[in-house]
Amino acid sequence: MYWINLALRLLILIALLLAAMWQGFNVYVWLKSAEPTNTSTLFNIRSNVHWLNTDAPLTFSFSPSRTMSVRVLSNGIFESSPSDDTPVNYAIEYRLLDARNSLVYHGVYHHAAKVAANDAEQQIKQLIENREALAVSSGQSFYLNKEELQQASRVTLKLIPEDPQLKGVVVRVHAQTSNSITDPAKAWLKRPTEWRERMTNYHTIGENALTNEERYNSVMLDWQKLAPQGVPNIDFRADLLYESLPYNVLNHDFSAQQNLDNLHVSEKMKLSFRVFEGEAYTVDNFEDAKLKLEWHDLRQISAPSQLHPTLTTSGKLKLSNLPTGLVTISANAPTNVRVFSNDVDPIPLLHSYYYDLRADLPVYYYVTPNSEIALDWRAPAGTQITLYLLHNDKEVGKYAFNAAAALSLYDRLITQSTERLPITQEEKRYLTLPNKVNKIRVEADNAMVKLQTRSPSFNYVRHRCETICNPTDTAYQGVDAWFSQKADNHYLFHSQEQITAVRLFEAPPEIPSPLPQYATKNLDHILPVSDIVLVPIQQAYFDTDVPNKEFEYRAVTHSELYTLADTTGYPTSVIVRQTSKPKLFEAPLQTLNLEQQDSSIQALYINKGSPRTLRKVRVYKVDKSDPLRLAIGDADTQPSAVIIKVFSTGFREEIRVKTTLDSTKLSMPSTEYTITNKHYVLHSGNDASRLFFNPEYSELVEYPSITLPLFNDVKAPHTLALSFSDDVWISVIEAYLHPNATLNWWQHETH
Repeated sequence: MYWINLALRLLILIALLLAAMWQGFNVYVWLKSAEPTNTSTLFNIRSNVHWLNTDAPLTFSFSPSRTMSVRVLSNGIFESSPSDDTPVNYAIEYRLLDARNSLVYHGVYHHAAKVAANDAEQQIKQLIENREALAVSSGQSFYLNKEELQQASRVTLKLIPEDPQLKGVVVRVHAQTSNSITDPAKAWLKRPTEWRERMTNYHTIGENALTNEERYNSVMLDWQKLAPQGVPNIDFRADLLYESLPYNVLNHDFSAQQNLDNLHVSEKMKLSFRVFEGEAYTVDNFEDAKLKLEWHDLRQISAPSQLHPTLTTSGKLKLSNLPTGLVTISANAPTNVRVFSNDVDPIPLLHSYYYDLRADLPVYYYVTPNSEIALDWRAPAGTQITLYLLHNDKEVGKYAFNAAAALSLYDRLITQSTERLPITQEEKRYLTLPNKVNKIRVEADNAMVKLQTRSPSFNYVRHRCETICNPTDTAYQGVDAWFSQKADNHYLFHSQEQITAVRLFEAPPEIPSPLPQYATKNLDHILPVSDIVLVPIQQAYFDTDVPNKEFEYRAVTHSELYTLADTTGYPTSVIVRQTSKPKLFEAPLQTLNLEQQDSSIQALYINKGSPRTLRKVRVYKVDKSDPLRLAIGDADTQPSAVIIKVFSTGFREEIRVKTTLDSTKLSMPSTEYTITNKHYVLHSGNDASRLFFNPEYSELVEYPSITLPLFNDVKAPHTLALSFSDDVWISVIEAYLHPNATLNWWQHETH
């Protein structure tokens, strides 16, 4: 009996152990199959992705009747970050197949990949595939448009590796499908705010931006995710990595294996970049060629000067302690360079894209009536560019222009193989569109054309700093006047590879001819409160023939004051700066008793001799609650510009100024354009205190001056309205180019 009980106990114990093991196994299987509640973090995302193979292609199906274009996004994957910053090349071979599996089109697209930057802006820093961390490159893309997809219903993708550092390439494929514009469920404004923000910020990247159909009819074109055939367990809802991989499109064909970060320099192609105080710059020259570096003052106070950079141990040229300005680089023979700020960040590059027009390929744009356009072209000499103004495809106006074709020293053409070629300078015509014009057509044979548009009432915002504002600083972001417009037949140019990229570099400022003359505007009749301020003289380096004026002063010592008769004669009056009030005053020399005031005198200024460093300027007080309206010029003369100097009695981080020009604009095309509505944000420097004659305030803080050009597209300007965010003191100066203009710069000021 004992052995029977023992056996029963053993059997029961074994059964319980087996049941516990089975239950534990089920829990383990359940945990392994469960989806994580949060698959994404800032640094990694766990997911399955679609890898391209070199032998068996991935196949994606789409509806040929509803698909407008197919977008292929790809990311290069590395075992670890490459040791240097050199791009890694790869290519994607794609084939379009019809319903019978017949080949419709075959192509190869080349990419250059770099590892995604390790900063907070990137959504992902690494890819985890089978618990192995892999480095991810910045995204690349190419598009197949409607013309290529007409006969096809499938696309196959295959990888062509070109660099052993590359572990592989993952892809994402979208099909752009159209929706009925009459479907109220698809109306743009009925979409959630978060959805519209995502569409605006994500799906407008690259060439397939929000289309005219979306903008004008308030509908959308959906981007549908496509899954590859024969790949199981695809779940886009759970696969967060599909939308989270970096997407930083270069959008160039790298079939020639060239690096777009290289900057080409030759006799016919110079380059330039802005420099800012407190930053160091390095120039890396691969061929070790003899480069000529020159610094230019964008304000033209100092003359251009040649730079002699130091050579670092790594063989790079280093530029440091440069004042704010522009540096140009030239070479006697073709060479490639790279320029870095603080030895880390490549200098920002600017590109512009043009449509290549042929005799049988015009470009069409939808435009807004009463808007203003800027037509920009680059073409051989003598090429005729014809602009047609249309109302519902009916011609209502026509203009023809001939290209001058001066060669540009700074811009260069970037071909499909990334080769850099010389190009002509841009030529522009500005035009205010008539009320009925809603479409324009541009025709030319062998010309590059682009169009920019703006609303006449649109506000242009610019920051002005003591020297030059750094555009990379987010605190100084402004609003540009013009915005490039996408052509209505953009896909046709894209499919025929008739879109050209032009890399732009800033040219140094030219010396104006003739030199302007200046006249201070008398504001006594509208601003009764005025006073005098002494400001530093900043003369342009090329303006050397200007004689000293009676209102320009220099500092002089007490002992030197009475020894001037033999050379320049005694001054009629002296400006005295003293510690007691009034801290600044002007008086005739014969009435001054400098011996009695010697203990309180800080400085003496006279308007005799040279060099004269200070200029006496009359300033007028303007209340922020009282906008100012000024008459411009007179019946006989029109100024070429209006300059506004702004001062305040105390330091402010910024002063905002709004300017509105009331004038009549010409209705014909013009080579120049005057912006009538402007907003300025003025930032003062640390050394901006100016001597003030006012007994209540001994100093004024000076802000950067505002120059408002009046070009030849303005006919008879009437008034200029000014409003300020703070109480300020101002001086208004008009610039004239008329050589015989009778100017009264200082209004016979004698006190």
